[in-house]
Amino acid sequence: MAPITPYNPADSCNYHTVTRFHHGWREKNRKMLRLVSLQILATLVAGVIAGLLGGWAAMFSAVLGGMCCVVPNGIMAFRLFASSQKMGGPNPATFFIWEFVKIALTLALLYATARLYHGLNWLALLGGFIVALKSYIILLFGHKQ
Repeated sequence: MAPITPYNPADSCNYHTVTRFHHGWREKNRKMLRLVSLQILATLVAGVIAGLLGGWAAMFSAVLGGMCCVVPNGIMAFRLFASSQKMGGPNPATFFIWEFVKIALTLALLYATARLYHGLNWLALLGGFIVALKSYIILLFGHKQ
């Protein structure tokens, strides 16, 4: 029977623990990067389809609608990545604060797009936004057990 050893904080700095932590950390960051890059790809595909169906104005509207979703998600992913670098890991309060910022930024970008782009095609804008917003479903189908 192995002897019971008391907790030693120095044990958390051994090679295997650090390697396991960094592997999990890299995997989470890779998933965030995959999600944001998939949203960009889905936005471009939606823009091409909208352009084929409705012309240049529809293409730009769909791409702008998708970017209204992608940009805030990319900023939030970057901020969560930055907060995960700190000792002790990410703080749940940080997640909720940045989730609020993400929603506010999304609404601000949609408002700015509606005010500044005079050739806006609302159907294409909403289509591009929804495609980018729901593109993570593609990752769910590709998830390996």
